[in-house]
Amino acid sequence: MAGSLAELPPNILSEILSRLPIKSLVACRTVCKTFLDITSSNPFFNSLHSSKTAPNLIIQLGSVHNPTRLVHLVESGLDTAFMSGGIAELKLMFRIPNYPSRYFERYHVHTGEENNFVLVNSCDGLLYFAERDVCERSFVCNPIMKEYLTLPEFDKERNRRQLTMGSWFGFSVGDNQYKVLRIFSTLTGRPWEIGFKQEFWAQVHVVGSSLWRDIANQPPSEYLTWDTCFTLLNGTVYWLCRYPELSKFIIFFDFHQEKFGEILPPLELGTGWQINQHCMSMGVLGGCLSVTVNTEFLDIWVVEKSSGQVSWTKKFVIDTSVHMGHHLIEGPFKPLQILSNRHIILMMIWSDDVVVCYDAKERTFKFFKLNGVRSVCRSVMLRPSFVPLKDALMVDNVVVQNSQ
Repeated sequence: MAGSLAELPPNILSEILSRLPIKSLVACRTVCKTFLDITSSNPFFNSLHSSKTAPNLIIQLGSVHNPTRLVHLVESGLDTAFMSGGIAELKLMFRIPNYPSRYFERYHVHTGEENNFVLVNSCDGLLYFAERDVCERSFVCNPIMKEYLTLPEFDKERNRRQLTMGSWFGFSVGDNQYKVLRIFSTLTGRPWEIGFKQEFWAQVHVVGSSLWRDIANQPPSEYLTWDTCFTLLNGTVYWLCRYPELSKFIIFFDFHQEKFGEILPPLELGTGWQINQHCMSMGVLGGCLSVTVNTEFLDIWVVEKSSGQVSWTKKFVIDTSVHMGHHLIEGPFKPLQILSNRHIILMMIWSDDVVVCYDAKERTFKFFKLNGVRSVCRSVMLRPSFVPLKDALMVDNVVVQNSQ
């Protein structure tokens, strides 16, 4: 018999620790060296924990133009937390670091300590933040480990009239590299002059390197920005096109091939989707890319790729006229997760402090307020990772935050 919990065989101890809630597991890592070693850079534990843990809802408070420095987590027990009551509790996980203030003479702008870093997307347990204003700096962090890495700024001196439209973080399985895609525009001349020209380009940064590299494949749309509805899945970032570009449905970028492509809409949608784009959103359900269309009914489509072929399937048709004390307005719903007990978790885009849980069997809705939240700047789903950032990104210059 083991004299203490720490003396149990490693495989049994891993099994026990992998079942703990995230905040409890983080606390256990500070108890003793045995717990820390088992949960750090341990492929067996990481695989075990990932198989038992549902993705967590991560949110940044505030607005896109006035984000806060606080990043919160709604515990992975969406199954239990969202079933037990009408309030979802938030837990502070990460504080966006302060960056040195700078004065940009050509913009006549001074950047203070409250930099406007906005949560862009998640990938493999990591979060990517970008400063969307003048500086356009960015960093990658592991909110569970409270570690972050600042990425190099792009070479703006090459063309001082560049404007970053957006940047996204992803992983290339074929290259075994984390990369950042940046889409930007260049200006030639002035808008009121003959010969004025605005062109759109793309660059890729391999995390761990010091440069941004131009790619030959130009963006197929000038409307791919941070504010475009997008989703990252299996090494590819997808954008759901909106007004004013009615001819395109979904555009994607493959991080491995470093090429853009396009996915056509389901034939059943006909041309109706072009006038209902304001009622559409995109997410990931059951490991597949999904698109929701909320008009008379809330239709959820999933797309699957096989041997280069794309196929659409309408998985759910939800009657939004059947609700429980809450008006389901016409507008986009962001699919977040399918729970093991047939429930679908969605977020109301136009009321981003409300999470909706739909029971596919009973055909009923439950609505959950995020406790103490007035507005959400950004929300993503994250499957926590206990792999140190230096090992995940294969870099050395990682900063560790003090325990909060």
